[in-house]
Amino acid sequence: MAKKRVSVQIEGRNYALITDDDEKYVQNVANEVTKHIQEISQNSKQFDVRDCAVLAALDFCDDRNKAAQKNIDYVEKADKIIRQANDLNKMCKEYKEKLTEAINENTGLVRRIKELEKKLSGYTGNNNATKTDKNEAEQYKRTEEKKKNERLMGYVPMKQVSLFDEENNEKN
Repeated sequence: MAKKRVSVQIEGRNYALITDDDEKYVQNVANEVTKHIQEISQNSKQFDVRDCAVLAALDFCDDRNKAAQKNIDYVEKADKIIRQANDLNKMCKEYKEKLTEAINENTGLVRRIKELEKKLSGYTGNNNATKTDKNEAEQYKRTEEKKKNERLMGYVPMKQVSLFDEENNEKN
């Protein structure tokens, strides 16, 4: 944008400014300076226009410095937030990878369960051997429970032996 000359009036004096800014904007700034000088002069009758202009300049510089410091603080806070967001994104990526691994492992386990279920269904067709084993296991369990109950009741097992039985005589 080309620089241009803008004329403004502050407290009765004309000033020619060379600026890139819009003329309306420059006029608004000049009006704000004039208004601020007038407020200071109304509050402090002992100051002349020059003193009021210096005080207005001090106020504007103070406001600018405070705004600049706030800007620095905001930039630092924004940088901190960006770092935290980056850390969170990194954590999300790691958790996503772990979740993907867990899903893949789960899929493999589901596949393995289906294979084992197929094998098991193949074995249930050949159930005769399994039924015999199951019956023997149940009979053994009942016998063990019976022995346990007898011991609890003080039962002393007795064996009947025949003198005429050759097998029993050979053992004794």
